[in-house]
Amino acid sequence: MAQTSGKLHQEDDIQLNDGVVMHESGCRVLAGCDLGTYDRAQTVTVGQVVSSLVNKKDDSLSGCATVMCFLLNGCLLGNKSSDWEIVGLWKLLCIVWVLGLGAKLQIWATSMLQPICMEWLALGFAGRTRALANNSDFFWEEVPTPILDMVENPINMKNLSPKELKQLSDEIRGELSFMVSKGQKNLKASLSVVELTVAIHYVFHAPMDKILWDIGDQTYAHKLLTERRSLISTLGQKNGLSGYTSRSESEFDPFGAAHGCNSISAGLGLAVARDIKGKRERVVSVISNETTTTGQVYEAMSNAGYLDSNLVVILNDSRHSLHLKPDEDSRTPITALSSSWSKVQSSKTFRRFREVAKGLTKRVGKGLYEWAAKVDEYARGMLGPTGSTLFEELGLYYIGPVDGHNVEDLICVLQEVASLDSMGPVLIHVMTDENIGQPKKMSETVENLDEGSSDIDSLISRIGPQTYDHYFIEALSLEAEKDKDIVAVHAGMRMESSIQLFQENFPDRFFDVGMAEQHAVTFSAGLACGGLKPFCIIPSAFLQRAYDQIVHDVDRQKVPVRFAITKAGMVGSDGPVCSGSFDVTFMSCLPNMIVMAPSDEFELARMVATAAQIDDQPVCFRYPRGTIVGIDNPKCGTPIEIGKGKVLIEGKDVALLGYGAMVQNCLLAQSLLSKLGVEVTVADARFCKPLDIKLVRNLCENHAFLITVEEGSVGGFGSHVAQFIALDGKLDGRVKLSPVEASAFSFNNSKPINDYLWSEMTFKWRPIVLPDTYIEHASPNEQLTRAGLTGHHIAATVLSLLGRTREALLLMC
Repeated sequence: MAQTSGKLHQEDDIQLNDGVVMHESGCRVLAGCDLGTYDRAQTVTVGQVVSSLVNKKDDSLSGCATVMCFLLNGCLLGNKSSDWEIVGLWKLLCIVWVLGLGAKLQIWATSMLQPICMEWLALGFAGRTRALANNSDFFWEEVPTPILDMVENPINMKNLSPKELKQLSDEIRGELSFMVSKGQKNLKASLSVVELTVAIHYVFHAPMDKILWDIGDQTYAHKLLTERRSLISTLGQKNGLSGYTSRSESEFDPFGAAHGCNSISAGLGLAVARDIKGKRERVVSVISNETTTTGQVYEAMSNAGYLDSNLVVILNDSRHSLHLKPDEDSRTPITALSSSWSKVQSSKTFRRFREVAKGLTKRVGKGLYEWAAKVDEYARGMLGPTGSTLFEELGLYYIGPVDGHNVEDLICVLQEVASLDSMGPVLIHVMTDENIGQPKKMSETVENLDEGSSDIDSLISRIGPQTYDHYFIEALSLEAEKDKDIVAVHAGMRMESSIQLFQENFPDRFFDVGMAEQHAVTFSAGLACGGLKPFCIIPSAFLQRAYDQIVHDVDRQKVPVRFAITKAGMVGSDGPVCSGSFDVTFMSCLPNMIVMAPSDEFELARMVATAAQIDDQPVCFRYPRGTIVGIDNPKCGTPIEIGKGKVLIEGKDVALLGYGAMVQNCLLAQSLLSKLGVEVTVADARFCKPLDIKLVRNLCENHAFLITVEEGSVGGFGSHVAQFIALDGKLDGRVKLSPVEASAFSFNNSKPINDYLWSEMTFKWRPIVLPDTYIEHASPNEQLTRAGLTGHHIAATVLSLLGRTREALLLMC
């Protein structure tokens, strides 16, 4: 049966007379809503719901209740990331106010609000439904997809006509757009490569031919075409599809895509292995222009040019620019001439003629050969876009630019490239547009509602929950206003909207280097040596790529670079690829590095102020991806004494020493244990290095058990605590003494040796850390549960140490 989207289906008729509709989070009651009976072939749209509400002649407050239920059901729980829904939010609030005034305003409300409903229809709002995809008897998609329904894997595409391939692309884009409407993922990168993905799978024969991608955000169309369509709604969910390519997930993924820039290196490795083994499969590596800021891309291209193995590199140029000047346009125009020239470049005849010409000039003499090579480079540079000769210099044969949304042109070029058995490395420059097929921008509509406030990010930030990023930037901005030497350097795949606020406020003191983390670290070191105070802002997972620079360019030279490590710990649907599990371990082992972590946003503001004052050695602090704890007035940060922790709650039975965000889970565990009669001390370590040895020693001496809790890998904070308490003698076990030594010991002490050993040697320490494995994608809470880091897990660990195993098991039920 062909699937359709934008329609709510069930095997039986859907009765809405009682005001009940199905939503992906359950049933929601629409008070006083009478929409009649809809069978499975009809569409229940938002426009019909609102029209029914507006036309309802009822002077009670049921209209308000109806719209509020609908608001929660449709806007907040459905597509909260879509631009036009904020518009709908304000308009629905207006409807609530009007419908609550009584029957006298019903006629006016009907005449005034029906045009609004029609505007919603124009915005595409009415085409969105709320249903449960692939669950029980319900399924949904945005539009009918007859061709996509027939394509279970790429082999089903081979007999499609160009017109059908174009329709297939439209159907894929529609399905991906519908995923965007559910607010689960930012799929702009995948939307830009729909036609390219279709063309690649049409020409090449995966999984025999190897197709590699450098970033996961481009791969969702690829997943739809490679036997994973039925699971696409589980993207990033527990036990669902990964947001990236994964070798363990599908044979169509020959290599895992992670942070970008790895597809050419891996593809070249596969190509060389193919040549050594005498195989004939083709290798295609797709890269994004976002990842061309990384050095590995050019290292791989240079090596590919030297080895001269057959390799197809496709540059997906979505026209991003880190520093686009107001009077410049980053777009390379696709004209009829450039399209024809790309076809000529890729043709067998042209390339064979070029090779013959090279051979003849080599025979005539070296001078003529070099002159002909310069003419060839000059001519191709004149016809190609700016910078195209760079790839030729690296040893790749350049073809392009090609229109990335013209399936026929893409197939023509790819078929020519795939037709020659010996061609060496080829780079095909494909121009794409991420905004193709996107709905009307929020900024174009919201101006009518809130004059002077067309910034969607600022609007969302005012009505949505704030994150640690917001408070970090606010604290950094306060410090930057007081100290003109403070600058910020950002590296990573994307820049958070909150970080953009610092860029807007301090444009001359903010530097975004893209995916060039190694450069960012050494650049920051140079800024520090020049007398400035750089804050190097890099996500934990991306910081791993710059470790050599951290060691030699920063820590060894004691250069005062301040590392703000974002996205520390579990990151939910992004899974292990972006998980910040290792930064505490690899930063705290450096001799000159100060390592700290805040337990809440107030502590974060204080650590920003602390880092700003340190000018004789490097310092780093980490904070999680999630929302804030909710502390009053966290912006005013006063510096913290270096290496000083604090006790939050005092008890006598067990001590919980938390590090970073896990302090909050320790407090939750303390609350649970207090109800069971267990008195727990909770302390915030603040610093991993230098460790507050006085605090740790006091906790050891006054408690029978010490438990360290951190959201990091083995070898981090807990290991530093263990190192200290071991050297301090707190972990020494019983020692077997000879009779003479025992007598001497008893003579010099007032109590028997057995009593002394029992009272002094029973201290126990337990670490709670991330397990020694990669935790796959799921919600943050599910990931913490799997890691055993929730408040319930911590409380159960305490009960087990106290011998109360049964209560521990009951607590986890």
